[in-house]
Amino acid sequence: MKKLLTIMSIVLFSSVANAENYAGIDGGYGFVDLKAKDTAQTLANLSGSTVTYTYDRAAITGRLYFGFDIAEHLVVEIGYFASANASAKYTISGASATENYSSSGIDAGFVYKPSDEGVFFKAGFHSSKVDGDASITIGGTTYNIASTSKSGTGLMGGIGYEEKMSGSSGLKGRVGWTYYNKVGGVSDANVNLIYLGLVKSF
Repeated sequence: MKKLLTIMSIVLFSSVANAENYAGIDGGYGFVDLKAKDTAQTLANLSGSTVTYTYDRAAITGRLYFGFDIAEHLVVEIGYFASANASAKYTISGASATENYSSSGIDAGFVYKPSDEGVFFKAGFHSSKVDGDASITIGGTTYNIASTSKSGTGLMGGIGYEEKMSGSSGLKGRVGWTYYNKVGGVSDANVNLIYLGLVKSF
């Protein structure tokens, strides 16, 4: 995977002089399954008590990126993304436990644009990290009990729509969906990112 990133970087810097470049920023929600139901059942089995739980279905996520044309209708796009925490809370017999997860990483891929505006498609890969921590609260006092960080690679792909904004030079609005599989290299850490963004050509 690192070799692919190196090759794409070489292509980037050797082609940038002849390319129509752009930069953009996206913001939205990354939907992820925290498996809170499974964790709650495990805690219930271990304790022999009923466990109630609440959890986030998505985390606020932002992405910065740079793109350049390499052929007609074909663009290479490289970006950096990061999310806020997605949390799950479990309550049992007057005590509670909370787990938090956030992610960040670099993605790179090809974007196919049939026209200058309208629908586009992208596919590529990412190198990312997931950070997690867990705490337990007893009698109003919170104790940090665990933390973890996992890194790895996976694939990504999606679809979106771009349109020029009236009265702005080279500025486009963007909306789309991107699927990241195996974030942090974790097999069941899959994220569906729904976003809005702005793109500036230069």
